Amino acid sequence: MKLIFPFTLYSLLGVVLASPSVKIEAGTLQGGKCGDGKDAVYYKGIPFAEPPIGNLRFEPPKTYTKSYSNGILNATTNAPTCIQFGDDMVPSGTKSEDCLYLNIWTPATATKDSKLPVKVWVYGGSDKSGGIGYPLYDGCNLANDGSILVSINYRLGPLGFMALNTAGIYGNQGIQDVLLGLEWVQKSIASFGGDPKKVLLFGQSAGATDVFTIATLSQAPSLFSSVIAESIALPSLVSNLTLQKTSASVAQVLKCDINDKSCLQSKSIEDIQHAVTSDPFMYKGLGTLNGTSVPNGKTPKFWPYVDGTIIKENPLSRGAQVPAIIGYNQQEGMMDTLTKYNSAAAVKALNATDYKTFLQGNFGSASQIIEKYYPLSAFIAAAGSTEFGVLEAIATVLTDSEFKCAGYQSARSSARNNVPVWVYEFTHNSTCAWLPTMPSAFLKYFGAAHTAEIPYVFGNLNFDFPADNTTCNGTKAEWDLSKKMMSLWTAMAENAKPAIEGVKWPEFEITKNGSQTPGLIFDNSTSSGYIDFQVCKLWDQIGNTINLSNATSSGTPLSSSSSSSTKHTASPTSGIATAPSQTGNSVILEVPVVLLAILACFNLVI
Repeated sequence: MKLIFPFTLYSLLGVVLASPSVKIEAGTLQGGKCGDGKDAVYYKGIPFAEPPIGNLRFEPPKTYTKSYSNGILNATTNAPTCIQFGDDMVPSGTKSEDCLYLNIWTPATATKDSKLPVKVWVYGGSDKSGGIGYPLYDGCNLANDGSILVSINYRLGPLGFMALNTAGIYGNQGIQDVLLGLEWVQKSIASFGGDPKKVLLFGQSAGATDVFTIATLSQAPSLFSSVIAESIALPSLVSNLTLQKTSASVAQVLKCDINDKSCLQSKSIEDIQHAVTSDPFMYKGLGTLNGTSVPNGKTPKFWPYVDGTIIKENPLSRGAQVPAIIGYNQQEGMMDTLTKYNSAAAVKALNATDYKTFLQGNFGSASQIIEKYYPLSAFIAAAGSTEFGVLEAIATVLTDSEFKCAGYQSARSSARNNVPVWVYEFTHNSTCAWLPTMPSAFLKYFGAAHTAEIPYVFGNLNFDFPADNTTCNGTKAEWDLSKKMMSLWTAMAENAKPAIEGVKWPEFEITKNGSQTPGLIFDNSTSSGYIDFQVCKLWDQIGNTINLSNATSSGTPLSSSSSSSTKHTASPTSGIATAPSQTGNSVILEVPVVLLAILACFNLVI
């Protein structure tokens, strides 16, 4: 025993000395090394904020100012994932309110003098689910390619986006989490070899909505030099009034007075999760369909909103304040559609009624206009069967309304600020399923679905899903495509311009009808060309009319003080008064008939 103990001690000491380390203000981080021959290292579970628990629940994040115990932090494992309110791309492991941590990957050769470009990642998941520990977001390949990756955890669901003025809860907590993470990057990234003047902020889906929103803030240029929004989802933020009503309704399900913050802070996580899923108000109104919803500013959800303090203006009015890349995937909507109808029997049963139900549940009386613009008969003729025609029709409307045109609107508003903007369309059909939840029987139908670009942006094209006993590796052409995408994203971080040898990416231009918009196509390779956004005139009008309408879902009323304008919130926008109509258990928002005349002026009504 006397011989074994010193041997063990020296062995452990050797491991500590061999592991990568970085010293920052809080102490020394002991990291780990990437495997598979990659010359990259990582530091995980780095706290950037105090745990948002107890009296800090629902509050803005507080900067982490402590020193590590004994001056050292073991940074080799992921910190807990934030509490989940959905099930999309959820990391395994512990879930906790104490989750405000970040992960960093760097080249093994990086020093404090390297001044490498930095990419800061914000994950998607409808601001309800997700986390930095999800395997698809592993940064070893990015760091091995010569850049630094930082990924930031942020609070989700009501913990990250509840706003209830009557209780002194002002929302956008998740947005503020990311902002505080960016401040940490500015202060500390040089210690890892990064250049704080070469920071790219990028995110996907809800993460893209969050990063675009942040890119419109006045302080954006001081925190990062460029932004990439991949598949931005609904840049029209939830309305102040809707978020106040949603938060009040959940509070009352929790049996808390809408003025009582302490009651809400005392509830267990299980109680809050149950309240969100069981509250009938969450399922009323347009955009609340299960699986194939297209939310709008009136849809009950926990989401960013214009609060008058953190987010002072509508992001679409403000536009990005830094150079931006904004893009979408050709078949975004196929992910939700095939995930909902995830069996041969479910697909076989699809018929015209399902298409009408989808349109009515998301767009109300405007569904008649949309049905004319997207006639089911054309999809059935192209698909060769009713069921696959319905599948394709739903997926196409989802793609155009929620992602393609949201991206176009974001690019257009940013270009008006005279900042350079580039757009892309990702059209590549991957050989492998990239998510374990994708129904394998329908892999060939997914195409360039939602999230399809992520493996290429991160260089993670080797897939191993033990639960399904499947493995799959990308082809040489796919690895080449990934290499170009990683290099373009790195160039954006390095120079605020996506310029690399062999790729010509034309800058975005606002054209007369959007049909000949210059952009880059990511297919089997990259090619410059034109993207047709002409259909976005239709979605501009439908979205504006729904969001400006005074019609709202019925639900828990607030006291007059809760919806009034304060220094914390912006007053709700007034618009066209319309009356709601009742359909089953849902309240459908009616779009004014005058919309037909408006759309006719744009030659959009068929």
